[in-house]
Amino acid sequence: MKFLSFAAREADRPTSRPHDLLSAPGDAVTWPVATAMAFQHLAIQSIYIVLPVAVAASLGLDARMTANFLCLSLLAMAILTLLQATWRGPVGSGYQLHAIPSPILVGVYLLCGAAGIALDQAAALVLISGAVAVGILFLIPRPERIFPSELAGVVIFLLGASLIPVMVDIITEYGRLDTETLLVDIALAGFSFVVMVAVSLSRLPIAKFGVLIGAVVGVVLTSLISPERLHFAAAAGANTWFALPAPILPRFEGLSVGLVIMFIIPVLPGFTAMLGNLIALQRAADGGWTKPDSPPLWRGLLAFNLAIFATGTFGGMAPSPSMACTALSIANRSLSRRIAVLGAAILCLLALSPKLVAVLGAVPSGIEAAMLLYVASIMMVTGVQLITARMLDTRRSLVAGTGLVAGILVLTMPSVFRQYVPALASPLSLGSLTALLAHLLTLPLVARQVSLTFPVGPNLPRLAEEEAVRLGGAWAARRATMEKVENCLIELGEVMALRDESEIRAVLRYLEGEVSLVVKHQGGPLPAPSSKPAVLSLDGDMDDQLGFILWLAVRQASTVDRRPGELRLIFNDT
Repeated sequence: MKFLSFAAREADRPTSRPHDLLSAPGDAVTWPVATAMAFQHLAIQSIYIVLPVAVAASLGLDARMTANFLCLSLLAMAILTLLQATWRGPVGSGYQLHAIPSPILVGVYLLCGAAGIALDQAAALVLISGAVAVGILFLIPRPERIFPSELAGVVIFLLGASLIPVMVDIITEYGRLDTETLLVDIALAGFSFVVMVAVSLSRLPIAKFGVLIGAVVGVVLTSLISPERLHFAAAAGANTWFALPAPILPRFEGLSVGLVIMFIIPVLPGFTAMLGNLIALQRAADGGWTKPDSPPLWRGLLAFNLAIFATGTFGGMAPSPSMACTALSIANRSLSRRIAVLGAAILCLLALSPKLVAVLGAVPSGIEAAMLLYVASIMMVTGVQLITARMLDTRRSLVAGTGLVAGILVLTMPSVFRQYVPALASPLSLGSLTALLAHLLTLPLVARQVSLTFPVGPNLPRLAEEEAVRLGGAWAARRATMEKVENCLIELGEVMALRDESEIRAVLRYLEGEVSLVVKHQGGPLPAPSSKPAVLSLDGDMDDQLGFILWLAVRQASTVDRRPGELRLIFNDT
């Protein structure tokens, strides 16, 4: 019952609609608008079709089996999207969240291919990891407290970095290409990538389709320069226009403990990636958002884990959220669930046409490599932005740094890890696990509340700045928030000087999404800040001066509470 009460929709925090939002999650947008939006997201999702294609190649699947695996993977994406869009019951965030084949598990799938694991055994491993993920989630009632932004940044960065060796394997066809053909493919990949970037950076309406346009240009050039590299006809000929995907039932025989652990380890990075998407959508849908609302996040993570478990029952590639689609939804200010539901329906229809899916999966290797390079570049930069989004002290810098070093270590010595520790042979698995352990082990060292005394005088600005930087890094607060606290302390120094007090006694505390500042002083409450502040008040009497300086001190605080002997302030950190 405790779980049911926590996950109940009634526990969700009330929201206020942002003034510039075109459609909220519960809005019923018109079907033409929903269709246009859904196809935009499908254009982004189609980029990631290259991931199950790479997995199918590593597992040695022929054209027909590859198309069937792609169809099953599309169904898995649809399941995750529909579960997230659910607006009743204990499962689903109720947000518009689009899915892609999981980049987190690409490295693990490739290791399975190298170890001779069949697709039905891989399905069993996905099923097991989904079941374990559901169990772990019940142990984490407030997951947003465990996975900080720098950990999410490490995960996203290593996601992009782990695609680089996949790109190399694809463009070289696992070392089977001769030098002349390889040089042609590299040239085609480079030109296609340049077109993708040029179109995406343009201000034209087609900018959002830059990756697809670059891919089409690359295919056309391939047909002119090296037509033997095109296999669309063969892929289409091996499949029918309409067929129900053949499920790949899980087979548990022959699975080692190491393989099971190898699939379970990415569960935590998956939590982090999903949590980042859910929080971004939650913030975009609520004009009064100040901090994460746990119940929708928990239900969203449950939907994610159940989708992975369900995928294991029929053998598709495990799905994960698309950060690019989330960014598109927020940029378009269109968060209606109807768009996601219609997109899932389109994915289901595509999954019933092996011929169409096979053509999508038969993109020349050079063009696939260009698409992967584009995706990897965006992911790695996004990861760096997440790592540096908040202030970092030595502890948090080491948490992110050790995670990145561990992941890069696997990239530089993949054969060593595959031979001796196959469960950690994925850069994402080792890197994210290292960062998470470093974070949890050092978290008790962080003081959430500190008491400080600042002498009033010429050294106050320097001391306030030093403490703001130190505490901001320890708490992973936003730099802008701590600058507000710093400015407040400096202005309060002027107030204390006018009151003939020699020091500022302050208690700072970091709460969820806010910084609390309590300043102790002598006597009754401080005067109210000026309601009509003016610089000329500094030439007035003592009350006028104090009112204006207090206005300067507290103007950036979200809450001001004047009490006898103390001033209580709260600064939002969202």
